[in-house]
Amino acid sequence: MIGDEITKPIRAAGIEPAAVAAWIAAEPNRTGDYDCDRERCSQFWSRSHELIRALPPKPARNGAEAAAADTIFAAARAQREHFLRGHVESIYDRLTNDRTKFMRIDELVAAAAMAVPGLTPTAEQIAAESQRLQRDKDGVEIDQGIFLAHVLASERAGRHLCHAMLLRRPETTELLAKLEADGALDLGAATIERRGKATFVTTKNPRFLNAEDQTTLDATEMAVDVAILDPATEIAVLRGGLLDHPKYRGRRVFGSGINLTRIYGGRIPYLWFLQRDLGFVHKFLRGVARPEALRTTCTGMASRSPGSPWSTASRSAAIARFCWPWTTCWPPATRS
Repeated sequence: MIGDEITKPIRAAGIEPAAVAAWIAAEPNRTGDYDCDRERCSQFWSRSHELIRALPPKPARNGAEAAAADTIFAAARAQREHFLRGHVESIYDRLTNDRTKFMRIDELVAAAAMAVPGLTPTAEQIAAESQRLQRDKDGVEIDQGIFLAHVLASERAGRHLCHAMLLRRPETTELLAKLEADGALDLGAATIERRGKATFVTTKNPRFLNAEDQTTLDATEMAVDVAILDPATEIAVLRGGLLDHPKYRGRRVFGSGINLTRIYGGRIPYLWFLQRDLGFVHKFLRGVARPEALRTTCTGMASRSPGSPWSTASRSAAIARFCWPWTTCWPPATRS
């Protein structure tokens, strides 16, 4: 319950008493009913957002205003935690039509923002944050993390989301046809080249020593999909491209990690990290999934029956064929 210890720092920041009173009055009294709790919590999150908007932007806040913002965010996030503990599977089932529809992480959080206003940030809120340096952000993406943490903690919803992230990208079919015709593909931040029974995937971001960022993610995952699913490929090799930096010109660098310049500038969104690791990085281990069967989880391997959506290659073989950090190889997955 919101008491004086919570409202005191908010009032000290000079926010209008009527706005604070309206926020207190909107505090949810959870019933256990999804629709009722959804409406009540959304009202509270809306009031919380109004209080934050009454404060200056983060870099311009004084000590009292910063303390008020922290208090408001903490109260709103506590309500998200409580709401999701009781309703995360209901939300996920509604968004995915009882898990008959696969949604990638970015689609899922956007749909959640529409279905339960305030649960996750809107596209406009994310766009506004993306214009700020990392140190100047309010951290609205934390709310995406709270939502996804509860989804992934649910065996039923979490397995389904992991499965969704392991499906082939929609562009893959067309790209496979181009590779078959030309023997090579140039996706900008990644290229694919067949050499006999081997396919080379080369990642490129030479300005930043082949570091990974939001400009490389989509191309890399599409290239990984194509290399895994190409029927003529028996082994796929992941490597970095040649650099044009004066110090390293002509040298091939696998990658210098995540692009710290863009992190500092606030240009790598939170979802990027999950899209990367639950997407193409996870596909190194599992292969590319088929949509019709769900036999395994993100953290545990189930028996690989004929109906399994993943490669029949063993998990131990997949791990053994990683050659990090210079070259990464993975076995071909189910080609369907």
